[in-house]
Amino acid sequence: MVFTADDLCRVRVARGAHPTWELILSINSLQDPHLPLEYRGWRATLLTGARRAPARWRCLKAAAELVPAGNFPDFLTPALDETDVGAHFENILSQPKAALREDIVRTYARHRRVPRWARTVYADGSTRGVVHALREYSDLVLGPVRPVLERRVEADRARYAGHLLSGGVEALLANLHPSIRWRNPVLEADYPRERTIALDGRGLVLVPAHFCWGEPVTFIDAAQQPMLVCPAAGLVPGEPCGSREDQLSGLVGRTRARLLCALAAEASTTALAARLGVSPAAVSQHTKTLRTAGLITTTRAGAGVQHSLTPLGKAFLEAR
Repeated sequence: MVFTADDLCRVRVARGAHPTWELILSINSLQDPHLPLEYRGWRATLLTGARRAPARWRCLKAAAELVPAGNFPDFLTPALDETDVGAHFENILSQPKAALREDIVRTYARHRRVPRWARTVYADGSTRGVVHALREYSDLVLGPVRPVLERRVEADRARYAGHLLSGGVEALLANLHPSIRWRNPVLEADYPRERTIALDGRGLVLVPAHFCWGEPVTFIDAAQQPMLVCPAAGLVPGEPCGSREDQLSGLVGRTRARLLCALAAEASTTALAARLGVSPAAVSQHTKTLRTAGLITTTRAGAGVQHSLTPLGKAFLEAR
């Protein structure tokens, strides 16, 4: 992605978890033979339950047919800065027939086989069946993991904010993920094939995503609002952090337990205050106590500081 000076002024972070990117990428994850180990418990539990309930199995099968491994049309992940999945479904339903056809042709131009549903949408211009399948899948799969998903994305948003506050936009772009590299004025990323996208003053929306792993993804159509979906750091789909907070709160107190969980990804005092809904002064008081106990470390970053877990803090957080 090639930046201009205007683009550097127009970098922003999505307001929260992007509902349809998470939805579509989770369908891909269910089918991927290279799924990372930390996601396999989630998949195994989901598939085991579905095998015992025919309606659930049909729902997962319909989703897999809708989004087979590989490319999928851009219209399934609208470029909306909106966390309500209903708004995304309405956008999919409102797409004009000509735009749907162009998207389908662009997506499957190199494919030998076009999915049956895509041929149907191309013929009649209706996405009602698509949205029905996605809505059922969203309720079944994303509903139960939404607390973990949202916590993980919020942890990354806080990490992004920390880099931005301490080092500006270039520090943010340089610390997104190991698969992404900032070499001014180009943001390079690992990707299945060679692509160059000129931002041309449109800016870039960064979207940390729970179900994005390995390498980032973006739209096929370079004319879309530039958006980079980045693998999220921090928590993984083992146990919702909320239950861990409950376990730790009796030992260290509710706020310090929440603070430790929030530091699954490093964060500044300001970011932690916003995340926990307390004052920066309160965060400083709690971080001093945790630092004295050897659970966190604090380093100077420009005019502010960054907090992160020590090895002891990580072991303390993960212990059962």
